[in-house]
Parts: sequence; structure tokens; C-alpha cells
Amino acid sequence: MKYLFVGGDKRQAYAAEYIRKSGECAQLALDSAQLHSMFSDADCVVLPLPVSRDGIHINSLSDKCVITLDELFSELKSGVIVLGGMPDKDLIDRLECKGIKLYDYYENEVLLMLNSIPTAEGVIYELIGGSDINLHGAKTLVTGYGKAASAIAARLVALGSQVTVAARSERDRTAALCDGCKAISLYNISGVIGEMDFVANTVPATVIDKSCIAVLKKSCVMVEVASAPYGIDFDAADEYGIKVIKVPSLPGRISPASAGEAIAKAVLSIVKGMVGENG
Repeated sequence: MKYLFVGGDKRQAYAAEYIRKSGECAQLALDSAQLHSMFSDADCVVLPLPVSRDGIHINSLSDKCVITLDELFSELKSGVIVLGGMPDKDLIDRLECKGIKLYDYYENEVLLMLNSIPTAEGVIYELIGGSDINLHGAKTLVTGYGKAASAIAARLVALGSQVTVAARSERDRTAALCDGCKAISLYNISGVIGEMDFVANTVPATVIDKSCIAVLKKSCVMVEVASAPYGIDFDAADEYGIKVIKVPSLPGRISPASAGEAIAKAVLSIVKGMVGENG
């Protein structure tokens, strides 16, 4: 199997390196010329996480990497395996019109678990750097209790923070209680948020609205972990002078080598499963 990684950040380079060390062939295309020259040999094309941020270009942190989705489509042919992270519906539909299915490796359970570690460490890093007080003894609100939120909460508890988890389901609230946190309904945030020194949001829907922000301590530091449409009302936070730290692609920024290895493991797992099904 010959893998071609296209665009992205350092995670793509580390993922390609991991796959080469696993005994497979893997290349990395960072511009249109490389894409064209390398594509004919590719059995599997791996797009970044997320695939695109503007719906026009393949996502990349490098100014030197300017590859459009149209350029990618012109190269793609039926029979090539295509994987990417968090593709939007328009991209999936366009590929299906060419008879190509795009597999979202971000849905892979192994990747989600491995990604929760650098995400949690990155949130801790941002909270410590963004405040003048210790996490130890401080009151922290974590919204949601998925893989990332539970990893964040666990590390905050280990550092001595008084963690309250706001979650929708009774199951998640019970899990949070068993993990040493206080737990409340996601709809009861307004009753406790005024006590908080820190807030870490992982819910991609507005749960920290203007009414919540209006009662926050001026010294409170919030970290937005969720992707768009986000969970914090940024305009309200700006109006009330509350600090919000946006942390997109935390694993790629904090631990690109570990995050890249996690992507590679997910890719190999998905491809192995496909080959097994077809074999």
C-alpha cells in the first residue's frame, strides 16, 4: 500500500513518518507540483484534520502549501482510498459524484482516545499561562463529558482543582461524580458559573451565553476547546472583558508527533479493515 499525505500541519509529516517506519511507503505533498508528481503512485490519499477550513483550499499551516480542493479532485480517480479528518458534507458529496467515498478518520475511536491526551494537556497549559492564580484550589467548570472533557477534568482534579462538570446526560454526570468531580445539568450552568475561576468548554453549541458571562468574575479565564459553532458567546465575553482563549487543533500545536502517530494508527486501522473486508 502506498500512502500520500496531502497538506496539513506537522501531524501529517509525523503520520507519514510513522507509516514508513511501519514498513509501508508514504509520501507528503505540500504543494501542487508535488501533488501532481506523487499522485499516480498513491493507493491511499490522506487529507489533513480538518480537511479544509474555507471550503476552497486543503488545510495547511504553511504559506508554501497552497493546494485547492479542485486540484485534488482533478487528480482523484475511482479506486483510490481517500481519508480525511472532519470533512464537510459538500466535500463528501462532491467526491461521491466522482464515485469516491471519503472515510473520516476522526470518527475512529482509537484516535479520539489518543487525541484526548494532548487536548487535555494543552488546556492545562493554556489555563496556567492565562491566569495569575494556581489551578490547585481554584474552581473550574468543564462543560460536556466526552473523551476530551473527561481527560481534561481528570487532570484538573489531579492538580487539586475543584472541578464541576456540566453535562446533559445522567450517565455522564454519574461518571463525572465517580471521577471525583461535582456534576450538574448542562442547563443549570448559570447557577454556579459566577463562582468559577476557570471554564473549559467542549460543547459545540452555545452553552456559555451572555447571561452566564454577565455573572462571571472579571478574573475568570475561559478556554474554548469546541469547534464551530463553539459554546462560548465571544461577543459577550468581549463586552464584559472576560478572557477567552481559543485553542483550535490543540493536539497539532501542543504534541504534533504524538498526534501524528495517533492519526497514522487510525489510518492503518481503517485501511486494514477495508482490505480485510475486500480480501
